[in-house]
Amino acid sequence: MGLWYLLRLVSQRSLLSCRLEFEDRRLDRASLFPLFDDEGRTRMLLITAEENGRIMLANWAPGLFVRDWALRNHLRLRFADLNDASMWDEEGFEDLWHFDPRWVLGDERYQGHGAVPHLRSTNIPGYDQTMSGVAFDQSLGRALYVVRRSGESVSVRRFNAHTLATAAKRRRAAHVRPRGAAAVGWQLRPFWRFP
Repeated sequence: MGLWYLLRLVSQRSLLSCRLEFEDRRLDRASLFPLFDDEGRTRMLLITAEENGRIMLANWAPGLFVRDWALRNHLRLRFADLNDASMWDEEGFEDLWHFDPRWVLGDERYQGHGAVPHLRSTNIPGYDQTMSGVAFDQSLGRALYVVRRSGESVSVRRFNAHTLATAAKRRRAAHVRPRGAAAVGWQLRPFWRFP
C-alpha cells in the first residue's frame, strides 16, 4: 500500500464539523456521514448542518462527492434541493449503518427532529464499542478499512461482509423486546384490592 493510496482514503473523522461546498452555497460547520450496507457499499449520505440544526439525506451516486487537492469537500448537488431527513421513509435506512463516534445526532440542536431516533439506531458505536474509525474510498462509495481498539492495541482491517455481523445481532436484539418483559413491567390492581 503506497503513500498516494493512503492519501486518497477519506476517514470518517475528517468529515465531522467540516466545510461542505455545494453547487449553490457553502456550509462551514457541517458533518457528512455515508450510510452504508453490511458489505460497506454506500447507499445514502446523511448531512447535518450545525448552523440551523437541519438533518438532510441524499441518495449516493458516483461522482457526488469530490475532495480536491486542498482537501476541500465538494458535493455535486444543490443545497436547496436536499430533502429533510424526516421526509424520507424510515424503512429506507433501517438496514444501513453510519459511524459517528461523537454522537452528533445526540446534540441538543437536533432534539425534536423526527428522524433522529431512527438515524441514531444506525450508528455503529451504539452496538460495537471496539470500532474507533472507518475509512472510505475517495468517492465515499465504499467503506474500505475499519480501525478497532482493544485496550492499548489498535488494528486496521479491511472492511468485509462479516465486519458488522456482531453489531447487526446486537441491533436486532435491541429492537426485539420479549413479551414477558413487557407484561411484567407494570400491572393494574383491581379497585377492590386497594386498602
